[in-house]
Amino acid sequence: MFRVIVATLIATSAGAVGQILMRRGMQIVGPLESYAPLDLVAYFWRALCQPYVIGGTILSAVFYFCILAALSWTDVTVAIPLTAIEYGFTAVLAVTILKEAVPPLRWAGIVFVVIGVVLISAGGGDEAPGAHQRKGRAGPGDADLSHVHDIKGSTHLEHN
Repeated sequence: MFRVIVATLIATSAGAVGQILMRRGMQIVGPLESYAPLDLVAYFWRALCQPYVIGGTILSAVFYFCILAALSWTDVTVAIPLTAIEYGFTAVLAVTILKEAVPPLRWAGIVFVVIGVVLISAGGGDEAPGAHQRKGRAGPGDADLSHVHDIKGSTHLEHN
């Protein structure tokens, strides 16, 4: 579970900083005002060339690569809810860097999310999803693949 938590903390930190960078970049680019096709292309080109947006996009990629690693180690019902901690990171960064105001009710919601993340991490998770399959035991949702259909629809039996 330790490596899942580390990967998730790296992911959520990168995701939160990435979102702050993208927001800062979009503040510089300005609001989308026209939906004419050529205006959209020009607007999104400016956004894609903005250094803060580029940095934020790179950090978003770091987020997804770390989550892929976490998903290879544990159940989706553990890994994905753990990413909710990003709400707290993002709110703190938004207040400190972007000077956004976060009302008390929103902070309360973030606290409840963080409490949920703590409960999920305390519950642990299967560090090796599919381990029951590697040991020869069928798990919930496993299909009986004792026969395989080729492209022409012929059935071939597999021998174990």
